[in-house]
Amino acid sequence: MDKYLEPIKIAIITFPFIAAIFTVPFLIFQYKKYGYVNKIRLVIVYSLLLFLINAYYLVILPLPNIESIHPLKKPITEYMQLIPFTFIFDFLKETKVQLNEPSTYLMILKERAFLQVILNVMLLMPLGVYCRYYFRKSLGKTVLITFLISLFFEITQITGLYGIYEAPYRLFDVDDLMLNTFGGMIGYLLAPKITYFLPGSDKFDVGIDLKSMQVGFIRRFVGAGIDILINFTIITVFNNLVVSVVDLLLYYIILPYITNGVTLGKLIVRIKIKGRRERITFKEILKRNGILFFTISIQLVLSFISPVFVVVYNLTISGYILYKTIKNDKILFYERISGTKNVIVCNEKDTLEEENIDLQKLNSLNKVALHR
Repeated sequence: MDKYLEPIKIAIITFPFIAAIFTVPFLIFQYKKYGYVNKIRLVIVYSLLLFLINAYYLVILPLPNIESIHPLKKPITEYMQLIPFTFIFDFLKETKVQLNEPSTYLMILKERAFLQVILNVMLLMPLGVYCRYYFRKSLGKTVLITFLISLFFEITQITGLYGIYEAPYRLFDVDDLMLNTFGGMIGYLLAPKITYFLPGSDKFDVGIDLKSMQVGFIRRFVGAGIDILINFTIITVFNNLVVSVVDLLLYYIILPYITNGVTLGKLIVRIKIKGRRERITFKEILKRNGILFFTISIQLVLSFISPVFVVVYNLTISGYILYKTIKNDKILFYERISGTKNVIVCNEKDTLEEENIDLQKLNSLNKVALHR
């Protein structure tokens, strides 16, 4: 069993690093599609990612030494097992179980051929659960998806990890395709029993009011990070002080004034700056971003004095943001002074859903009033 536990252990160790790479694209997708990040959806998607990493590592690990895999000296078909149900004959050939001796039945749990079949069935069983519960796929589509994932695994093996090795180090096995796909079917059938305690994936966004929802700091940091990356690229390419100043003025002052509070970064994460009225004023943007840039410039000045001051300053800012997070107050000091804040940009679909929710609430109140 150690050869199966080792890939799982490596998957758990590498998961945080892969998840970190995956996080920003995932957040952007959630913001664009749903307007916010649902906590249950977040847990489910990351558990799916962990499962896929585990499944992939179980297929490719342990990796042999490259020098031990020699170039192909026989046809590629020699590395393929294309006869269905060969696993049955392997089991019958290797088993020590005697049908007329019940005392030998438990021995099956330790036999290689039996364990290999069970593990192949279990490998993609969770995928069947995800397909039915989260993605709401039919049985036919679940079977197809499971088969294609299994085929991808087999191609990975027959190509020697996409050509990294000069020859395959594992067989392309049609039985694996069959058993993996069968496991996906079982997962699909068991999904209602496994996920009975969870809300339906089509109910995640019921009752969500994006207009009243505060914009979290993570969302703001992602949008700001995209804006910083865009401007850093422009400043680096031109490497000119005048161009840099003009770029920052155009991007952070003129652009949001013209677009009513939207920059490219904010557009991607579906937020905008809102003033006291429906249309943001030039004065509000100038005051907001002026205070923000002044706050950032203090750090640059302190860096010329001592790195210690920079550390203390950054810790103070971090502590302030942590304090605001704990208080669940997302309006920062420069926003209070300028009378601005970040709000979620609602599309037509969101507006219709919110109107339906309001209508349902009104109908419920009317029913209560009639009963009285």
